[in-house]
Amino acid sequence: MIAAMAATLVAAIALLTGFLANGPAAPSTPLASSPGPTVAPAPGLEQPSQALWEALLPKLETAVRAAPDDVNAQRKLALAYYNLGRFDEAATIYRGLLAAGEDAVLRDRLGNALREMGDLAGAENAYRKAIADDPTLAPAYLNLAELLWRQGRDEEALAAIDEGLKAVPEENRASLLQERKVLKEGGE
Repeated sequence: MIAAMAATLVAAIALLTGFLANGPAAPSTPLASSPGPTVAPAPGLEQPSQALWEALLPKLETAVRAAPDDVNAQRKLALAYYNLGRFDEAATIYRGLLAAGEDAVLRDRLGNALREMGDLAGAENAYRKAIADDPTLAPAYLNLAELLWRQGRDEEALAAIDEGLKAVPEENRASLLQERKVLKEGGE
């Protein structure tokens, strides 16, 4: 039984390592998660489970303690904290990383943590800064639109999606097109 658990953990770590190396930004709640269809993750990019994050957390914390300047380890730890609902800790790491150098993906992830903490103005500012720093980053437009939409700012949400459709490379627009459709149908 222990061998089976160890094999499962090794496989999970391999999956998570690949996921964290180049995976998507910390997950947001898509616009469509309220009424309407949800956006499924791309094949092979399914989110690791809560149990997996809990199992990996001590290893990630140890890695950061062992190499406090390892940005990659810090990014992984912040993502684990986010996925475990420890948003304050995730935001603290993201802020520290951003103090060392701007990064649109980290700024978007900080926005996600702030949103979950109830700091909607901070989240909106983070998403807008992420977009300003990298106008091709589709998740930032989606996250901004969702935030605006949830506040009843439907026209602004639609404008954010339309702005993203102009800036994001065609191969990365599918989620924006889907959310635009949800917004338009929801407004009718």
